[in-house]
Amino acid sequence: MKLNKSVRISVVLLIIVSLVSINSFQLVGAAGIIPMARIGEVEKLVMGAAQDKPIMQRISNLEELIYNEELKGSIVERANKIINDLLITKDKPSLLFVLNSIDWSLTGTISQGTMVNRLDELELSIIGKKQTGALYSRIKKLYQMSLSGEDLPAETVTIKDDTLIRIRLKEEISSDHSRLGELIDYEIVNDLTINSHLVLPAGTEGKMRISKIQEAGKMGEDAQVELKFLPLMTIDGSELKVELNEEAQEENLSKKLAIGASLLGTVVLGIPGIVAGYFVEGKEKETPAGSELYIQTAEEKQVVGLQIN
Repeated sequence: MKLNKSVRISVVLLIIVSLVSINSFQLVGAAGIIPMARIGEVEKLVMGAAQDKPIMQRISNLEELIYNEELKGSIVERANKIINDLLITKDKPSLLFVLNSIDWSLTGTISQGTMVNRLDELELSIIGKKQTGALYSRIKKLYQMSLSGEDLPAETVTIKDDTLIRIRLKEEISSDHSRLGELIDYEIVNDLTINSHLVLPAGTEGKMRISKIQEAGKMGEDAQVELKFLPLMTIDGSELKVELNEEAQEENLSKKLAIGASLLGTVVLGIPGIVAGYFVEGKEKETPAGSELYIQTAEEKQVVGLQIN
């Protein structure tokens, strides 16, 4: 039986739409299951920045650096193995957790920089020279030399909401010179431990973003800078949300640490995660690097901690 022209056109269009839908579904599915954001996190930790290259090349580059060979399996399986080995401490400690543990056990702090640079410095300190080869085998060798290759005394603990953390600014904050959107670095002053397990070592670096700047007005108005805190990374690689809220501000006021001892201002609390009224009176428009204050956790979080006694 022959189909008339209009029916044939409808059938062809239906086939085209079906093929486009199938291909679109496959592409969306692929984009959804390849953990692009987490691969970017790994690249930042290992190399300092996420790479602007095709995903296949990015995975291959990471494999060469971490394992010195190409992994087997699909691109999704290979990506997930990289993420699990580098970041996830569950059935076994992640490479980041092991490196952090070695670093802290030798120096009492967590050094900054990429994992490659940190490993280089630790090898110089322990072995006397930088090693070559896969990141995975180099960290394993350093672990066996520095911690006797024994099982890490690690345990899952719970960080409670509103836990206080003391920080130190590494850069100046100024209503005159700081820029909207600028990231300000700070570091953790003291180890945060839960049940004798280290979860946030001293020296851990964090960032806050300047979300609003208002210079002092002519009618006696104080300058205002609003800050949003980015999540901190714990010793096992987990992200921990932090903010400046009531508990932290009470501690700051009781210890005269209201955004640094040199800053005689008042903090008015607002939207969670944001210092909604960071005020400077008169000519005091700057908070110098080195100023200390307390912030607090903004969630309850389970993390793997390193037993330290």
